Order: sequence, then structure tokens, then C-alpha cells
Amino acid sequence: MGLDDGTVYRYAEAFARLGLEKYLAHEQRGYWGLLTSTQLAGLCQELRRTLYTDCRPLQAWLTQATGVRYSVSGLTDLLHRLGFVYKLTTPMPCEADADAQAAFLANRLQPLLERAAAGDAVVYFADAAHPTHNTRCTRAWTEKGAQRPLPTVSGRERVNLNAALNAHCPTQVYVHETACVNAQSTKALYEQLLAAHPSQPIYVVCDNARYYKNQELTQWLADKPLVQVFLPPYSPNLNLIERLWKFLRQKIINATFYRTKGHFRQAVLGFFSRLNEFGQELASLLTLNFHLLDSQPTS
Repeated sequence: MGLDDGTVYRYAEAFARLGLEKYLAHEQRGYWGLLTSTQLAGLCQELRRTLYTDCRPLQAWLTQATGVRYSVSGLTDLLHRLGFVYKLTTPMPCEADADAQAAFLANRLQPLLERAAAGDAVVYFADAAHPTHNTRCTRAWTEKGAQRPLPTVSGRERVNLNAALNAHCPTQVYVHETACVNAQSTKALYEQLLAAHPSQPIYVVCDNARYYKNQELTQWLADKPLVQVFLPPYSPNLNLIERLWKFLRQKIINATFYRTKGHFRQAVLGFFSRLNEFGQELASLLTLNFHLLDSQPTS
């Protein structure tokens, strides 16, 4: 440690003479900070209660509440020390019900997943997506003081996809491209699933979109070994395929510019033929762990 014998003996003698508490107060006073522990707890509580998109309003609140004034940079460092980071907010359906989601997981979804894990059935998560032919701004590592421009196009043309993801095999995804996502395109998707699993019961976890509950589709499914399992309302967090759509945006859409819709469509559809390439990332992302959402409106 680079300490000579004399220094070690001096430290030992001071410790024996003063005791631990006085020794630490004498040798290692440390810096508690400008705020007391009660004031720090109040600051954390205020941050959980109020959405601050800038440090300056929080700086003003802290000065008014405690009489202590931090600089913006000092307050930023303090927030980091307290475990807060500056990041994007998470959108949440305003009518999300955590109790209904928990009941669905325990009573409906978990038993089906256990059956699928035992090989007695197969479970898919289904949803539609409509990737738009345009790049979107995203976060990326950029040299300080410099901009990182990403070209965009003026069009809003879309690729309409109806897809189903195997709950226990994240690289097994069936996709049906269509001009319009409706009961007919859903039927075409389900025909792919029935052909892939001719001898097993199939459960498809989906939201409450009208085309899933279409009368013609319901009648067609009546004698098929495929059962739709409807999620509680406002529960996209329980649909595993939503994570796949986010991954698609990250890998294909947000970071690359496509001059024409043809190039864009080719890249989007090509993503599904490259799923094995992303196997390790998908296995980490598409785990069967679900976070519950509970909206608590204040108005």
C-alpha cells in the first residue's frame, strides 16, 4: 500500500488511544453533503411524485423546500448518487389494471405455458404491426458537441404484418404480410400455425382487437384445435410479441435509412429470415417474465 512502518505504528497508536469512533472522526471526516438524510429522502419522494424533465425546476423546488441551493451540475451529480438517471419515460395505458393482469397470469397464462413446456400443447403470442417507411430519431453514441444526422423521407407508407411468436422458441415466428390486417389475414396466419402443429393443441394469446373476435373467424375456429386466449384490456406488457416489434424497430427501422418503400419492405421482411442470427439476443429479451402495469390516475 506504500505505507512505511512508522506510519502504520502511528495509525495503530492513534486507534488504540482514541477508539474507533473518534479515530474515524479525526482521520476520515468525510463529506455528508449539503442536505440531511431527511431532506434527501424528501428529494427522492418529490422525484417519484413529480415528473421533472429539467434540473432547473427541481433546483428551484429544492431551494424553496430546504433553503439549500445547488448548481445544476451539482444537483445532477447528486441525483446520480441517489440512483436517478435521465432517460425516456415509459408509456402506459391509462386504464391498466395490475390485479386483472396478475389474475390472468396466475389462472390462465401460466398453466398454458406449463402445458407447452411439458410438450402437451404449444402457445403463441400474436399481434399485428404496421412499420412505417421512415426513420425515427433514437439515442446513439455521438461525439460531444457534434450532431448525428439521420436522413428521413416524407412518405408514410406502411408494411402491414400479422404475426405469431412461439412462447418457448423465440426464433419461431410466423408472419403474414397483408394489405389490411383483418379477420381474413388472421385466418391465413392461423392456417400456418395449424400446418406447423397438426397434432397438438394450439393456444394463441392475443389482444381484444375486433378482427380476433370476428364472427366468421370464430365460426371457422369452432372445429379447429386452435384456441384464442384474450389478454385483459390494456395489457400490451403481457404480450410477448410486443418485445419482438421493439427489437425489429431497433435493429431494422430506427438506425437505417431506406430510400424507397421497396427497400424498406425488403429489410423488414428479411428480418424474419435472420432470426437465428439474433438468437442469443432474442433468448435474453423474450423471456417469460412479465411486468405488471397499474395506472394510478391523479385526476
